[in-house]
Amino acid sequence: MKPQLGNTGFYGAKDQAKSDRATCFIGRGSERSSTHRYMLAWGELANKGAYTSEDVVFISAEGNRSGRRTVDMVEIALACHAGAKIITDTPNDRSRDYNVGERDVESHLEMNGYWEIRPGQWVKKTPRP
Repeated sequence: MKPQLGNTGFYGAKDQAKSDRATCFIGRGSERSSTHRYMLAWGELANKGAYTSEDVVFISAEGNRSGRRTVDMVEIALACHAGAKIITDTPNDRSRDYNVGERDVESHLEMNGYWEIRPGQWVKKTPRP
């Protein structure tokens, strides 16, 4: 059973939809952030430190607020190294001024050889035959 994130409204619904497609979670945030609540909801499957190519990782990053915690790039790199599939905000959501953390995630995925095959869905680039 997938975790219930407990948020209501538009942003909560979009995040729940991402969570429903995932097998694990990467994210950390200040105590008042939704990212922190999502980490708690995912429990032992949050920031688990080891990933496989079968994992579908929902990544959440705290937005532009005072006291925000930055994205855990080491944890994301572990998932990338394993070839896990990644779920993030879509380009439209990432472009909102508040979502500075989501743009950090996008840059980090691209630097780790990932590309967005559909809005918010990332896979490792494979060499052409």
